[in-house]
Amino acid sequence: MSLNELAYKTILDLETPLGINASAHQDRYAAFFGRDSAITCLKLLRIHERKPNDVFLRIVRHTIQTAIRFQGKTINLRSGEKPGKIIHEYREKDYYHLTSKTRPWYLYPDKTLRNYDSVDATPLFLILAAEFYNLIKDEQFLKGILPSVEAALYYLQKFSPKEGNQLFLEYQLHRPKTYGGLVNQGWMDSVDSILIYGEPPKEPIALVEVQSYYWKALKLWSAIFRSFDKEKAKKLQDRASLLKEEFNNKFLMRTKDLYYFAYAIFSQMAHILSVRSNPGHCLWAAVKTGKKNESIIEDQYLDDVVNRLVSPDLFVGGGGIRTLSSESKFFDPFSYHNGSIWPFDNGLIAEGFENFGFRSEAEKTKHAVLNAVGHFGTMLELYCAEDGTIKEYEDKGGHFGSHQQAWTAATILDFTT
Repeated sequence: MSLNELAYKTILDLETPLGINASAHQDRYAAFFGRDSAITCLKLLRIHERKPNDVFLRIVRHTIQTAIRFQGKTINLRSGEKPGKIIHEYREKDYYHLTSKTRPWYLYPDKTLRNYDSVDATPLFLILAAEFYNLIKDEQFLKGILPSVEAALYYLQKFSPKEGNQLFLEYQLHRPKTYGGLVNQGWMDSVDSILIYGEPPKEPIALVEVQSYYWKALKLWSAIFRSFDKEKAKKLQDRASLLKEEFNNKFLMRTKDLYYFAYAIFSQMAHILSVRSNPGHCLWAAVKTGKKNESIIEDQYLDDVVNRLVSPDLFVGGGGIRTLSSESKFFDPFSYHNGSIWPFDNGLIAEGFENFGFRSEAEKTKHAVLNAVGHFGTMLELYCAEDGTIKEYEDKGGHFGSHQQAWTAATILDFTT
């Protein structure tokens, strides 16, 4: 079976009435995840534009419906729920590993686990909903989702931490001490993925890639609202412009005589200087402005960002782009987020390279990931590289990463279709 066939089979296997699970039942993430589902579906839409497939459209539609179904309605500090916020994780069962902790995750009265600990699921939902509408041009669909879109936009603009930068999309953990949840709320959500001198930084935290998702969501919905609500369209566009200006002022840094962008900002002002792959997502979160693509990153910094991403301390031949530079004191090639390689991460970055004409870098990244995934012969979540050898990820407890991961499958399909 070719990688393309295996990736397609994995997508079919992971489809559910809710949309698509993040991973298979024998893996850890056999559930609906707001972030994973949105990114998977955005890849499926990209593939559909080249090779139409009604299965992909069905998965996307169901994913949007599920995100709306579980969109936050009230403030619940125990789960992280807030009005308009898109869910992080939904489970009807198989949650004992989360509810049996010293600080258990909160169960709702109906005994479902609904957790909202992701700062990026809401802007990603908005991007997905906009891209789907722009593809199908179904006015009834748009009418049906508008209340949820407006609730999500309201959440993004009104529920920022009071102590934070009111332009950035940030997160801050507020939870009764009796209940647990995610401390880090971006896609790199392991406990040691954000460290300052070995300690977690002071909240609120603004992640670099999340600002680009937010910016793209504002731009896309400004364009859609322009046809029937010019005042709202202008407000969204104005906020996107202010966000872009503030982003380039606050996140910009220098590394290896190149301009790059800090992984995060905490307490409004301090950079987390770790050189990570995340700024590459900013190239992916692009929109058409006239005849060319635009990202939240100012054009004059694009060459440097791309060159930094393919520098030897980040890029591994035959593997791809690492999550963290090998020159960082926190680097560990066998860690979950501090030096490992994630196919979906590389998939977004490769698409970002293509958005701005860096085709050689895009092909280099694709070939490296295809080589590694082909080595394992499964749509695995992540892998590790050391001394020219690609190895499977295994945590200190002996648990391996997922072997059937939806966003990996969607990435490989995108690379091979």
